[in-house]
Amino acid sequence: MWRPYTIGAAQKVRSLQTTEGLGDRLRLVAFAERQAFHAFHEATQRFTSAPQGLIEAWRSIAQDELRHESWLIARLLEMGQTIEAVPVSLNLYHSLAACEDPEKFAFYVADAEKRGKIGAERFAEVLATRDPQTAKIFAQIALEERSHIALVSQYFHSSKN
Repeated sequence: MWRPYTIGAAQKVRSLQTTEGLGDRLRLVAFAERQAFHAFHEATQRFTSAPQGLIEAWRSIAQDELRHESWLIARLLEMGQTIEAVPVSLNLYHSLAACEDPEKFAFYVADAEKRGKIGAERFAEVLATRDPQTAKIFAQIALEERSHIALVSQYFHSSKN
């Protein structure tokens, strides 16, 4: 499920000014996308009491997460970096898997997606002139995360967060 990533204690990421540091970020974000894929996929099976439209949306989002991961991994490999070079943490997956009901899952995942969107926007901005190819990937991911985040308000009231 997690191959070819190396699971372990999170390590300090190297400077973004280096190829290895950019690789660290690509790898971390790619693995977050993989964790999100599995969490969304499992949510469709665990939370059968959720509205059918929400379950269908989660199925679609799971596929988006896989697509995002594939873009990031392709770029990582183009840069001569390896996926398994640095350990990555399963904290996101464990947190999402611990959610006890569809509402808690929806709010927790929306919060994680917000953080991911902000990070992707920042990477796109910082890399715009230095690495436009990677910047474009992050910008597209940030754009798509917006619809993932908006989904929670279609099914749940924010006061229940």
